[in-house]
Amino acid sequence: MSSPSLTCRVLAAPLQGITDAVWRNAHHAVFGGVEAYYSPFLRVEHGEARRRTLADVAPCSNTAPVIPQLLASPPAEAVLLATALRDMGYRDLDINLGCPHPPVARRHKGCGMLATPALLKEMCQALSRVDGVRYSVKMRLGWDAPGQWREAWDALEHIAPVQVTVHPRIGKQQYRGELLLDEFGQLLAQSPYPVVYNGEIRTAEQLRRVHERYPQLCGVMIGRGLAMRPSMLDESKTNSDCYLCFHQALLEGEAARLTGGEHQLLAHIKSLWEWLLPEADKRLRKRVRKASNMTAYRAAATELIVSSLP
Repeated sequence: MSSPSLTCRVLAAPLQGITDAVWRNAHHAVFGGVEAYYSPFLRVEHGEARRRTLADVAPCSNTAPVIPQLLASPPAEAVLLATALRDMGYRDLDINLGCPHPPVARRHKGCGMLATPALLKEMCQALSRVDGVRYSVKMRLGWDAPGQWREAWDALEHIAPVQVTVHPRIGKQQYRGELLLDEFGQLLAQSPYPVVYNGEIRTAEQLRRVHERYPQLCGVMIGRGLAMRPSMLDESKTNSDCYLCFHQALLEGEAARLTGGEHQLLAHIKSLWEWLLPEADKRLRKRVRKASNMTAYRAAATELIVSSLP
């Protein structure tokens, strides 16, 4: 049974290259405990919504509950993406104001938009005119100053987000350095919108501590923690049978999705082990990384899982 302490609402954060539809569907089927999975961001490419990422959120490809996330600037790009997703049947969309990668931020996208409140306001005004959708936001405390979140509220009022998910760092920290929890506490106290906490939740105990420290949260969002230990929300599923089932679902799903044959499948599935079960034996992890064909890979991955879990 699930731990009785984990009573808060849990959302799954997007991780580029990891939490695609296959991962989301497999996690939902084997481990569960997540209310909704947020897709890696969609963007405009060559004047249209990027086709590969649109395919990833196609309703026919998703058995898990998914909320698409869009990354855009200027406003016309955001409207293009929101309209395309609405026409696919989505009524809940998430706006990425949190991506900290400098090449993205320098183009006034993701977290970089928090440093340009006028542009953010223009985008939100444009999005408010897309009928039939409601928005949430994933953001940080700022791009280069922790107080920049304060200037975002004026812009966000145009879309009246159903919730705001906040990672308590600024963009220039990326994923390093201390969490700015005092500043996050101020945001939580002043936010006119329900707040979801996101950041450095990698164990069930850390999840409990966040929930206890901030009981007024409307939920928590977990990314890397679920990629590392997919069973963290239900420790009764931390066993080799569940992880072997999860791994098989990933293999079958990616084999059906990818068109480049064994080499492409092997390269993709190996990338999951950058996160999955990080405390597993280093020797076995190396065998997984060095496997040159699917037969060798399957044997190495199975041995790693069985030897690491009860």
